[in-house]
Amino acid sequence: MYRSTADGTRCILIPPEEWRISRAQLEKYCNNGGSGCSIYARYMSARGKS
Repeated sequence: MYRSTADGTRCILIPPEEWRISRAQLEKYCNNGGSGCSIYARYMSARGKS
């Protein structure tokens, strides 16, 4: 969920303000296809319930 946006390349699952705060911590997960990312895991879990 790491995409180019008007705010730059970021995780689209969280707001830009939160991304700016958490970027250094979350980029490692984004660059690893989301593996190990709790935000991505929550997204996939919610998606599976739909």
